Amino acid sequence: MIQKLQPTVVRFGVFELDLQTSELRRNGRTIPLQGQPVKLLILLATHPGELVTRKDIESALWPDRIVEFEHLINDAVRRIRKALADDPDNPKYVQTLHGRGYRFIAPVPEVRPDDPAPAIDVPLHPSDRQVVFDVPPVVVPPEPAPTHEFVVPIPRWLARGLFLLIQSCYLALHTAVLLYNDALARGLIALGITPIQVTLPAAIALAMCSIALRIYLLSAIGWGHPAAGEKFRQLFPVVLVVDALWAASPLLLEGVDIGIVLIGIAGLAYVPFAERTLVRSLYPALKTST
Repeated sequence: MIQKLQPTVVRFGVFELDLQTSELRRNGRTIPLQGQPVKLLILLATHPGELVTRKDIESALWPDRIVEFEHLINDAVRRIRKALADDPDNPKYVQTLHGRGYRFIAPVPEVRPDDPAPAIDVPLHPSDRQVVFDVPPVVVPPEPAPTHEFVVPIPRWLARGLFLLIQSCYLALHTAVLLYNDALARGLIALGITPIQVTLPAAIALAMCSIALRIYLLSAIGWGHPAAGEKFRQLFPVVLVVDALWAASPLLLEGVDIGIVLIGIAGLAYVPFAERTLVRSLYPALKTST
């Protein structure tokens, strides 16, 4: 449902929200807030005192788009609170209603028309059929069409299962290194990776760090934490280096044909990129084309 609205300015506290330019100002100075966060703030501020559910936010901000809503909404709310210096434990502006949505709790004493401008087409919030607080419906400024990273067309449960399987295998490998460090020492000596007094403790320390990393990834991805995708993207350079070092581990195997060893090295070298592809399938990153 579409409604023609004249742009307005919403004031609350020391802040001013310009619905025409999508700018947030504090005492006349612009506060950096753009994209979906400022649109969500517009949605909340133009419906003060109302419960805005997460489903309402999805419908208003990402209609007919396949994105990781939970993560994007959480990130937008976090950015709004940072811009407003709002404490989530003692909010002055945005209140979280756990399991339901959000409510804008600051008084909105003034909503005035700005300079005349052409009307804007905006989707209506579900409650816009009623007049509440005499505040106009939300203005959602038009945005460029989004694109997404490539994702493997497989079910999410399968992508999650494969990722967790990879982490479990790495966890087993690194645990074996700690349990059989004598065999590890013999392999390092056979390969000429010496002095063993330095290389063996280094390999054990690397295994311990990798175990901590795998436990984190197992818990974050396994429980479906909304920020896990972004955290993995930040950690990927570390994952790539650690996995690249362990890709050489087949060389430590005794009595194995060199061809099989090389195949194992190539396969392990590819694994971090497979992990990244699976995470992208679980947490597709939204991009905006210009």
